[in-house]
Amino acid sequence: MRHRLILPASLIVLIFASTFLSLTFSQRSSTLSPTITAAPLIVGAVFRANSELLNQSTRMSIYNFVVRNPGTQFRGICDLLNLPVGVAQYHLDILTKAGFLSTFRDGRYKRYFESKRFTEAEMSVISILKHETAGRILSILLEGQAVSHKTLSSQLEISSQALTWQINRLKDMGFIKSLRKGTIVEYSLDKASVATVRRCINLIRR
Repeated sequence: MRHRLILPASLIVLIFASTFLSLTFSQRSSTLSPTITAAPLIVGAVFRANSELLNQSTRMSIYNFVVRNPGTQFRGICDLLNLPVGVAQYHLDILTKAGFLSTFRDGRYKRYFESKRFTEAEMSVISILKHETAGRILSILLEGQAVSHKTLSSQLEISSQALTWQINRLKDMGFIKSLRKGTIVEYSLDKASVATVRRCINLIRR
């Protein structure tokens, strides 16, 4: 008789215990669930906010233009896209602050590049290549042979004094080295810069 009473009592205890555990687990799960779903919503909101910055025709045109023409300066963007100065500056400021574009100071010029695509050295070389004479000097010296001052001056069709100014600027930037042989001075591209110059020339010629 006792064994018959003990068995139902044990079943009742087990039922109450399992019910208590299931309720406790469900409460904890409901408490944790908002934390699990909150992170994707925040990330999604940030992603949508960044996307909306390019969801504007003029701004998208400027961004695409800079991507295709790295190193373009401000006035070039205004002229080639036929944009008023104020409109171009407004959208460029937004794109720069949002991290879509970066700037590089080239003397009195501010040049624009796609962010995180170019190194500092590459932006410097591309900026030089945008200057006709300096760019031609790098292109000529990229062929690999040392070129004398007289020959280079003749090829570029500029005076000796003008070439000296250009060469000194490029030497100060570390792109060119010179070698004197008697009365003749020869110029060549610094070996450490060859790969960068070649890569940048290919980029802007696409």
